[in-house]
Amino acid sequence: MDQALPITDLFAADATTDAAATEVRAPEYLTTEEQLVLAGARAGNPRALRQFYEAHQSQVRGHLYRLLGPDSEIDDIVQTVFARAFAALGTFKGNSALSTWLYRITTNTTHNLLRQRFRRNRVKSAFQWWTDGRDAHLQTGRVDVRGEAERLLQRLAPDLREVFVFYHYEGLTLQEISQILDKPVSTVGDRLTRARKRLQDLVHGDA
Repeated sequence: MDQALPITDLFAADATTDAAATEVRAPEYLTTEEQLVLAGARAGNPRALRQFYEAHQSQVRGHLYRLLGPDSEIDDIVQTVFARAFAALGTFKGNSALSTWLYRITTNTTHNLLRQRFRRNRVKSAFQWWTDGRDAHLQTGRVDVRGEAERLLQRLAPDLREVFVFYHYEGLTLQEISQILDKPVSTVGDRLTRARKRLQDLVHGDA
């Protein structure tokens, strides 16, 4: 007759099995090349840090442009984002794509700036809105459509704008945006709906 294992051994066996199963199920977010560059960057290797920057700076810069529009401070903000990313490399556990992690840092870096600018320009924008006249919203035959779209996007509140940009410009899912912003998916979905509604109102002159 086989001798029964002690209860503690059974728990240990289950834990080992669960750990192995978890390891098998864990998604691979990083390529081998990314892992090598990340390891070098964590060690402070200048070449690895440069590779990391060059591989992702266009993503960060593009996202900032969509959030801020043409902005004289974008170069400085890009440097700030990467300075914070380099400082936080030791805390990155590889449980998400590097792009998702950088989106989160970029968003956190610009969030307060967006809110400050929104508050500062809200009264000015409202005054200009009425003095310019309601018929000046979308004259597609006379204005550049892309420029007009960017101008309207800048009129969204920061929390609505960032969700709209993530979803429609960056192509992220609601779940990915939820992870980046650390907000429930329901909150993200609500903000996206409100952003779309607000933009429709602006296009049709219902501000």
